[in-house]
Amino acid sequence: MAEVGWDEVTYLTKRTPKAGEMRSQQAVQAARRDGKTVDTSKKFSAGQNKQHLSSKDTAKLDRETEELHHERVSLDVGKIIQKGRVDKKMSQKDLATVVYETLDA
Repeated sequence: MAEVGWDEVTYLTKRTPKAGEMRSQQAVQAARRDGKTVDTSKKFSAGQNKQHLSSKDTAKLDRETEELHHERVSLDVGKIIQKGRVDKKMSQKDLATVVYETLDA
């Protein structure tokens, strides 16, 4: 304090509140008491913000009249695959690695 002369004034200021602190109920009530303007607005569908929308294909799917489903194979096919796998003493993982093929571009 020795550097401060009689003609100089030192102002002690508070730090500015963070955005989260300004949204608290206490901060809003304090601003109203002080007569400051308070802007209140609700977030509109903030949790549903999506980058990619699929609305362009929805109308096309609605116009389609045919039934879209995959034909199923009988249980005998699965049993034959299982029997062949067991005969070769392969696990399901071994069979999957043998069957797995990548497409070359």
